[in-house]
Amino acid sequence: MPKSQKAEAASEVGRRRLGSSQTTSLPVYHQLYTILRQQIQDGLFGHDQPLPPEMSLSKTYDVSRVTVRRALEMLEREALIVRRHGVGTFACPPGGESGSERLAGLVENLITLGLDTTAKLIAFDAAAPVPAVAAAALNLKPGSPALRIERLRYYKSKPLSLTTLFLPAAFASRISEKEMDDRPVMRILEATGIKAMRAEQTISAVAADDRAANRLSVGVGAPLIRLRRTVFDEAGQPFEHQQGLYNPDQYEYHMLLTRDNSSSRPQWRHIG
Repeated sequence: MPKSQKAEAASEVGRRRLGSSQTTSLPVYHQLYTILRQQIQDGLFGHDQPLPPEMSLSKTYDVSRVTVRRALEMLEREALIVRRHGVGTFACPPGGESGSERLAGLVENLITLGLDTTAKLIAFDAAAPVPAVAAAALNLKPGSPALRIERLRYYKSKPLSLTTLFLPAAFASRISEKEMDDRPVMRILEATGIKAMRAEQTISAVAADDRAANRLSVGVGAPLIRLRRTVFDEAGQPFEHQQGLYNPDQYEYHMLLTRDNSSSRPQWRHIG
């Protein structure tokens, strides 16, 4: 690469956030890659019309053409776009060169219904210090020992989810590392006589850090779906807190809602 291009590329690996006055640790080319990737997945670009040319993208996002090329190269490596010499750059159609069907619904339920997945045990620590979020959910003191289980689940040989669970330390005497097979951990716990009665769950989006990106085979900063769940037993006591990180390319959370018009303030309610 000529010196001028090297200098130009180096200048783009800054901390400015595209379209904002804020700063970020992500290189500018990676930010542009993330933006274009999301636009492609949202169907913003038709498959019979090319993406805007490099010069146009450069002006739109106020970046160099070197930055645009690096972002497009990343998209091309993921088979999200195809370049046709003399014609332009096109988004690959879903289910074609780049697409794959996304799973929908609770992964645990899908596994129970016969979804063929495998789970790789990453960590089984009977005395791990519990982080503040999990401690609050389990009514434990932050830093106190807890059973920590971390697993990476695969679907069709591709990483689907990275899940970390915390349980009170006493549970370490009820399950062992050798029992960690492809079943959901809840199924393994239920086989020991533990009965789950209800759960509280939150869903949000987070950017992949280095570790999650490496495990799920996505880029650093790529958007991930995060599910946090606390499970309660028959006595109403919390006994499991888990965080699951999911690649949105393979997974989406699908819910059924019903409209409750029984009051003066109608609301949507979750029914499944």
